Amino acid sequence: MIIFEKSNLGKTSIKIVIHNSGSIFTKPGVAYFLTHIFNTKGSVEKKEKIYSILEEDAIEFSTSVNKEFLTINIEFLNEKEKKALKLLKEILTSPNITNKSFETSKKEIISKIKNKKNDNDYLASINLYKAIFKNTPAEYPVIGENIENITIDDVKNFYSSIFENSTITMIGGKNINVDEITSLFKQTNKSYPFFIPKNQKDTILKKEVEQSFIHFASFFDVDYKNEIHLAKIATFILGAGGFGSRIMEEIRVKRGYAYSAYATNNFKKIYKLLNGYLQTKLQNTNNAINLIKEIINDFYEKGISKKELELAKKFLIGSEPLRNETINQRLLRKFNEIYLNLPKDYYKKELELINNTKLDEVNEFIKNHKEIKNITFSIVTK
Repeated sequence: MIIFEKSNLGKTSIKIVIHNSGSIFTKPGVAYFLTHIFNTKGSVEKKEKIYSILEEDAIEFSTSVNKEFLTINIEFLNEKEKKALKLLKEILTSPNITNKSFETSKKEIISKIKNKKNDNDYLASINLYKAIFKNTPAEYPVIGENIENITIDDVKNFYSSIFENSTITMIGGKNINVDEITSLFKQTNKSYPFFIPKNQKDTILKKEVEQSFIHFASFFDVDYKNEIHLAKIATFILGAGGFGSRIMEEIRVKRGYAYSAYATNNFKKIYKLLNGYLQTKLQNTNNAINLIKEIINDFYEKGISKKELELAKKFLIGSEPLRNETINQRLLRKFNEIYLNLPKDYYKKELELINNTKLDEVNEFIKNHKEIKNITFSIVTK
């Protein structure tokens, strides 16, 4: 599957998304380990020198991974097309997965994980996912935790497995032939697991901190084909709309509990969440948590007002050009339509759906999603 968006800027970017190659499809940390080798250890022949060769011609290469898929990125001036694709193929087909590079990567990743332990937002976030997705592959952070348990064979086996999967390729710029790269993959269709988050007792990590870091989530079982526009409106009013949203008004404006507080939709192929975050003074921790519960409960019980709906419509429709102005934004929208099995040209029709939405529709939608009340909190506090 290839998605193309033309540009006359003289440069081309390619993103190759490999299905079924995210962190949930292998031993925790292995998928991230492979991208680290791709990004820092080069190829068997050229080793790390390959990055200098890329840089000389302003060719930008990187790989990344999330829980669902691994993505290969390359961007280059159009006149460097052949060289860029040749070097890309070299890294993909002969990555430097040797004992030396493996041990170096392991030390670098362990160091990175240690540094992350000083990031309290990160800790609150990963503890939240450990709680709601307990005993499933979705509970583990993408970077992994027990890196010492990863072997070079784990990485080599996962590397071999990614070529058994299908891809979605996004090309922005010149419409070039990428068969030499995409033919490396078997293009076989496999299904994705779906993880339903479970409401759990709040998880608390005690540290020497000056403020409390609070992350929360609940299941948000939205029908992707018929309800995404309603979820967008509802969550904008609840907590995604910044000043004016319920959570920001109650948490910051009225009570001064936090500088920023929000709730957003986190819709993936493997899960559907209402996610939120705030940071508050230690003495306000319990009050802030209870207030979040009250806000969401009131939101469910009473719905939204006509004024809130009109303001949300005005913002979402008016800000649409900002969400669709770059090639990457347009490509990612087309990608999401395919990846989430949305109706064809969904995003072209979404503004009309939002504009035509009636108050009763949104409030009925909210009433049909009682699951958002079942919130799990993850707190890092003193």
